Amino acid sequence: MTEEERLAKNNRIREQGRKTREKRKSQICRVYRVKIDFSHLNEEQRVHLKMLFVEAKWMYNDAITFMNDHDINDYDTKIITVHGLDKDHQPVTHDLQYISSQMRQSVIQGIKYNLKSLSSKKKNHSKVGSLHYKSDYDSINLQEYHVTYRFYDETHIGIQGFDKRIKIKGANQFWNIPGLEFANAKLLNLPDGYYLAVTTYRNKGGEMKKHKPEIGIDMGIKTTITTSDGRKIKVLIEESERIKKCQRLIARRKKGSNNRYKAVKLLRKAYHRLGSRKRDIANKIVHELLEHERVYMQDENLRGWHKGLFGRTVQHSILGLVKAKLMKCERVTVLPSSAPTTKYCPNCGKFKKDIKLSDRIYNCDCGYSEDRDIHAARNMILLGKQNTCGTQGIFNDAFGEDVRRYESQDLCCSLVELGSPRFYKRG
Repeated sequence: MTEEERLAKNNRIREQGRKTREKRKSQICRVYRVKIDFSHLNEEQRVHLKMLFVEAKWMYNDAITFMNDHDINDYDTKIITVHGLDKDHQPVTHDLQYISSQMRQSVIQGIKYNLKSLSSKKKNHSKVGSLHYKSDYDSINLQEYHVTYRFYDETHIGIQGFDKRIKIKGANQFWNIPGLEFANAKLLNLPDGYYLAVTTYRNKGGEMKKHKPEIGIDMGIKTTITTSDGRKIKVLIEESERIKKCQRLIARRKKGSNNRYKAVKLLRKAYHRLGSRKRDIANKIVHELLEHERVYMQDENLRGWHKGLFGRTVQHSILGLVKAKLMKCERVTVLPSSAPTTKYCPNCGKFKKDIKLSDRIYNCDCGYSEDRDIHAARNMILLGKQNTCGTQGIFNDAFGEDVRRYESQDLCCSLVELGSPRFYKRG
């Protein structure tokens, strides 16, 4: 290929990428996860699937060593032999036989993304370290559909380097969606099996779903989530006996032994199952809440709760998952943590500053009385509506001089505006 042909090819790729990025702006992105049916793999496919992650780990560690004296951009992804250390820390060489060319490029590209992220944090005066060696590699990026992977039908996929089709489960969740476009995917090695996380895009539009009336939610310790319509949800998923048993088993095993490694794998599988239970409950709660036209919530300091007296309760709840999922939605209004959702009386407009955490019923001198959590959830709707029911006056009375800092901004703005550090910074 001549130099002119190479430049022309690069220009075509650059132009196609620009068109794709422009098209993605008007599309909805969603990631679906399907599971590889390990029981239907032959012995050759099982070894191939396992060695993909082993060789990705070898290549990653070799690239980290290469970075000690060279630039990562000079690393040759076409090499067939990498260097490393065995379990006794003795030098050893490995031949790369299973991992494909694009998979190798994705490993090195992942290192470059990590370095870029560390550099960005360092510029923001954050304390950063360096990239470390990996003992396990659990995610391989399959960059291009129809090249590194493809769907043959609802139950079979093809992966670059595999001669035969691979049976999967779970594609029925997206297979019949019209106009769905497949982008990149990630091959995952999780404690309970191998998965394929597929990134998809589809055009916005279609029939508008009729939503329920707006709702406010209050997060707490005694009751996980309380809604403005009086519903209370209590979720507490503690560590199972199996996790405790695995931890005791690891403590009795010698470090570096094969039996200890097996016990660690059992513990990872138990923790993965615990996390799956939490994610399942959180997804169901978020789905039910987003059936409402608009959701009002407060930016609770969950990290502070976890460090305090209620750390165990927060750890075993699903508050963090629910909050993170809700804050990604455009129909969710997030109030600052200092908003007076509990102290403000919606009946007379006064503030009850002497309310304690042990006071579970909000009583005002005007005769207003309500459950503390339901009262706070309803106030979130009131405070979340800008220029309605005297909202701006409420914030003036609550924040005093601090409200002047926010006069040029919408206090009840979307997540994009609320997420900026300058919104919360004071003084």
